[in-house]
Amino acid sequence: MIELSKYWYAVYTHSRSEKKLALQLQKKGITLYLPIISVKKQWSDRIKTVLVPVFPSYVFVKIDIRTEKLKVLETPGSVRFVSNEGIPLVIDEGDIEIIRTLVTEYPERIKIEREKMLAPGKKVLIKKGPFAGRNARVIRKGSRSSIIVSISEMKMSISLELDSEQLETGEEN
Repeated sequence: MIELSKYWYAVYTHSRSEKKLALQLQKKGITLYLPIISVKKQWSDRIKTVLVPVFPSYVFVKIDIRTEKLKVLETPGSVRFVSNEGIPLVIDEGDIEIIRTLVTEYPERIKIEREKMLAPGKKVLIKKGPFAGRNARVIRKGSRSSIIVSISEMKMSISLELDSEQLETGEEN
């Protein structure tokens, strides 16, 4: 197969399936890139360093779209290609190289912006505090790194300000 017809594309994945999809695609012989960094996560009883994708719910693949598109889409965990009007968008090789350089040379400077994942209207799970385990909906971003959420279980809404680290969106690993 001629390498010249292969280009980079972004594949949208099921929530928290980036690593599984990458492993399955690798087994199929697909060239891929899943940028991952280490971050410290705090649970109620410990702090642990975990590997998380820089771009949650995305894996980059280098394929010939005419012959390998179906192979990628049939892989469990794959949802769709990032596209414009149904045409998968080609990602420039230089952009992939910039991401590689940032991840390998400056991983400590990469911050995954959780607040963007916590946009108004987004459903979240409260992980800590007296409301731990309850579902809520983001109303707006508050001061500092806090998020205002609404808990509505009795046809009433209670708004509270929580630190973004207390919330889980389902888009994280």
